[in-house]
Amino acid sequence: MSFSLFSFLMSVLFSTTFILAIHALRNRPFFLKSFGVHTLLIIYGLCLFRMVFVIELPITVPVELRGTFSHTYARIRQYQVPVGGSGVAIIDVLIFIWIVVAVALFVRLIWREHISRKQLSPCHKNRSYAAERVLAKVRKKAEDKIFVSVCVCPDIDTPFGMGIIQRWIYLPDEEYTREELYYIMKHEYTHFCNRDGIVKLLTLILCCVFWWNPAVYLLKKDVEQILEIKCDVNATEDFSKKQRLEYLLTIVRTLKGNPQPEGGNPPLTATGLVSRTEHDDIKERFELITKATKRFGMRYQAAFVGLAVLVVVLSYTFVLQSAFDPPSEEILSDDSTVRWDAEDILIIQHHDMTYSIMLTNGEMHPIDDVTANIYIGAGTKIRKE
Repeated sequence: MSFSLFSFLMSVLFSTTFILAIHALRNRPFFLKSFGVHTLLIIYGLCLFRMVFVIELPITVPVELRGTFSHTYARIRQYQVPVGGSGVAIIDVLIFIWIVVAVALFVRLIWREHISRKQLSPCHKNRSYAAERVLAKVRKKAEDKIFVSVCVCPDIDTPFGMGIIQRWIYLPDEEYTREELYYIMKHEYTHFCNRDGIVKLLTLILCCVFWWNPAVYLLKKDVEQILEIKCDVNATEDFSKKQRLEYLLTIVRTLKGNPQPEGGNPPLTATGLVSRTEHDDIKERFELITKATKRFGMRYQAAFVGLAVLVVVLSYTFVLQSAFDPPSEEILSDDSTVRWDAEDILIIQHHDMTYSIMLTNGEMHPIDDVTANIYIGAGTKIRKE
């Protein structure tokens, strides 16, 4: 296994194409209703895998591209940015900028989460005994027995859950009926059982790392909505038609609550019953809960996932890279131009660190360092005197 700039570009190309294709399918109600959210989450996982693992396998076949691509890559590779009296390759400069911005965004993410937790920590002493009793009932019926605490926070306007090790459900300082509390607790507890907070955190970290790729922000938005739909489906799985209607009315009731302008939006890693910034997505959740649809069987879902896995595997079987033709001015023996294949030449490195091209007939032609490095990078053999 190996890594190169071209394998990285292939990873960006395939993962971005994958994300855009799944986004197009995901916005078709037929696809989501027929294949389900679990299938879609697996596909998104494959997108993340292809984006992160940028290696070249032993079976990877290089596909050489000539023309504009090769010439553009050669110019970029040769371009030097003047820094402190010397030149630095533009690719190194871009990598440096990428790392600096990624680290800055990651530190900003951690700092924002720290501030959010610090602002919410005083609310931990505001217990809600009614909510605790309802939460105990939800925990008793659930398969996963997870310890979750609940408190009231006057500075928020929608309920949400947060925490990976210490889990808390935060409620606005409003009056809820026992039924509304049950549906809120059920929703948030389901989020914790699904480990959705971890998924959101990993998605945010991905956005920090690949901040320059617009597709990751599209992926982030889709994943957040899919997590909410998955939570709705799991939470209402055993509900009657009446309970589903009451569940939806609880969402509407939460949306109609009094906004808190000073409270701001929930923390980035929080999972909530509803978000005031995503009203357009509520309609999709309502339709999936209320409308019974015929879903494809496991055989079709497995076939679709298998097809997606096959596409990912095939994307590792080849890599697009530049191909360089030797410049004719370096190989003129008379008034005609000599052409050869890369396999028919050899780069000679002389004692004085200069380079020459040696043809199969023994002829040698001097070349400069830049041209020599291009040939070497393209796979031409080199021999030192």
